[in-house]
Amino acid sequence: MIIDSELIEAGSVIIVGVSGGPDSLCLLHALRSISDAYDYVLVPVHVNHKLRKEADAEAEHIANICDKMDLECRLYDADCEAVARELGISTEEAGRNIRYQIFDDVADELIEEGVDMERIVIALAHNADDQCETVLFRLLRGTGTHGLSGIPAYRLSASGHPVVRPLLFVERKDIEEYIKECKLKPNIDKSNDENTYTRNKIRNELIPYLEKNYNPNIKENLRRYANIANMDDSLLRDLAFADYMDNLEIDTENKRAILKLDEIRDNPPPINSRIVSLVFELLDLESLATYGNVMDVLDLIYSEKPSSGVDLPMGIRAFREYDKIIFSGGEEILLPDESIGIYPHVVMSKDYHPDEDAAYAAFDFDEFSKDHPGRIGDIELRTRREGDYLPIKGGSKKIQDYLVDSKVAKNARESILMVCIGSEVLWILPSEHFSDERIRDKGKYSQKYHISEATERVLYIEITDSI
Repeated sequence: MIIDSELIEAGSVIIVGVSGGPDSLCLLHALRSISDAYDYVLVPVHVNHKLRKEADAEAEHIANICDKMDLECRLYDADCEAVARELGISTEEAGRNIRYQIFDDVADELIEEGVDMERIVIALAHNADDQCETVLFRLLRGTGTHGLSGIPAYRLSASGHPVVRPLLFVERKDIEEYIKECKLKPNIDKSNDENTYTRNKIRNELIPYLEKNYNPNIKENLRRYANIANMDDSLLRDLAFADYMDNLEIDTENKRAILKLDEIRDNPPPINSRIVSLVFELLDLESLATYGNVMDVLDLIYSEKPSSGVDLPMGIRAFREYDKIIFSGGEEILLPDESIGIYPHVVMSKDYHPDEDAAYAAFDFDEFSKDHPGRIGDIELRTRREGDYLPIKGGSKKIQDYLVDSKVAKNARESILMVCIGSEVLWILPSEHFSDERIRDKGKYSQKYHISEATERVLYIEITDSI
């Protein structure tokens, strides 16, 4: 079955995840039996989760088995309970995350040791019964088509290494028969017989009940359903992938993913739902790709509101900023640059020769003095306040409305600096958060106090390096 799966090429360096249980021991033994014929190099990896009192003895047992096979097992310890507490997830999910990270780390170590990356593959021992249990488990949790496609026989890890499951079409009873025939002595996790976890209840109670009372072929039907769902989902994901690649930016410095909406908003929901799921996968947050979470993000995509957000599990937040959605660990409120200052002073019109490449503001000082006599010293640089307004042609505009109309992101509005006299805004300083290039470079000026040929004195405001 391993050979028929065509998941592992001859000459591969195979990282084998080995718990020491029947499934993984079967996989390791089978690979070892054909390793010479197919020029395989086997690298067994065992992760001790420290969750049961037998864990240390089981790690030693699998190390001895590998030694008898003339293989060196790489042993790792992991504090799953501590990780689960820190991330607010189950110990089962924490263990899974740790294992996959360790597999990637081992692959990277092999590359550093001189192994060609193209030869490396990670092999895991999920079987056909695991597939049935996974489909039922996800169905009960309310997953979508992608979740119902079950466990993939092939996928890429977070670091881009192939993860394969050669036993995915082998039933558990056949694995147990192989173990018996080869006289292997696997570790037996007695907790698998306890119905504490949902997956154990599905294995020990639900599936037998369905076989007895509804359909003796339920497991085969579930596997077929997973295959059909996988075919449908693969097509939709392929259609979504191009949009996903063209419209997603990764801000590694701030650990954020930015999904641009201009080109995808007209997509039908089945395509965009897969784009959202792909974003979750990219952030290594596949567990977030539930129906409810995906639909919440879809609501952001199709919403007419330019600024809104949704809190997701694990401290993740998705929030809309006009034509993009940002996925991050929270909506960071940007603060103003406190190193910037201003220098307002009056010059005679004949001496007014500003540097056109610099950012500055200039007004007719005599016109300004009519409204604010003797108040040049009250001009200040600050962020917005309630009641601030910007004079425009034919009237004025509230600063809040101006920033919204200018598509300044909600979390960036407190970083915008303004030159004010009371509640009147004279000059909004340049900022990268404006969509208009001219305002990004020069800022936005009050429409009052224009300089004309009749201007005798100029109120000149320039930016200084420090306050």
